[in-house]
Amino acid sequence: MPGVIALLPEPFAARVEALWDRIERDFEVPRGYPGAIPHLTFHLGSHDIDAGADEVIRRVAARTAPFTVHSAGLGVFSGSPPVVHIMVARSPAAAALAQSLETELAAAGYPATDPYFAPDKWMPHITMANRNLEGIDLGPLLAWLAGRDLTWAIPVATLSIARETELSAEILGTFPLGG
Repeated sequence: MPGVIALLPEPFAARVEALWDRIERDFEVPRGYPGAIPHLTFHLGSHDIDAGADEVIRRVAARTAPFTVHSAGLGVFSGSPPVVHIMVARSPAAAALAQSLETELAAAGYPATDPYFAPDKWMPHITMANRNLEGIDLGPLLAWLAGRDLTWAIPVATLSIARETELSAEILGTFPLGG
């Protein structure tokens, strides 16, 4: 599904990559989705990659000042399959950005199509494992992740339009925050 994301800058992208590598090696969780792109998702919509959406996202990015988000430990979204993630605090700046994207994209005909990414339900997070946990005993994986230092202050300075591929994501455009 297409979406609007913030790519994690270094050193945070490398930290996520290292965690994914260890999860694959030590817990035999394949590096499936989200694959190779450490990120935060702000909007998911079927038409986020359309040319008209591109201009809306560019406008929202230009008038949004860069900000910092804070990760706050480990979480699991229940369901089948579950989603293991690093929790990120829902700061006022991050919530305002998610709301602006939804309001302006919806007004332009590109609404969110995933109910969990609607502004009133959106929970920022960094996905560690999703769609690749079949047959995996989550207990040891969660215990190991819980022992890691996952308390980070992550600057958000860009928005990107991404399209999910089978094992990763394709970045179609990146726009600096604040113009």
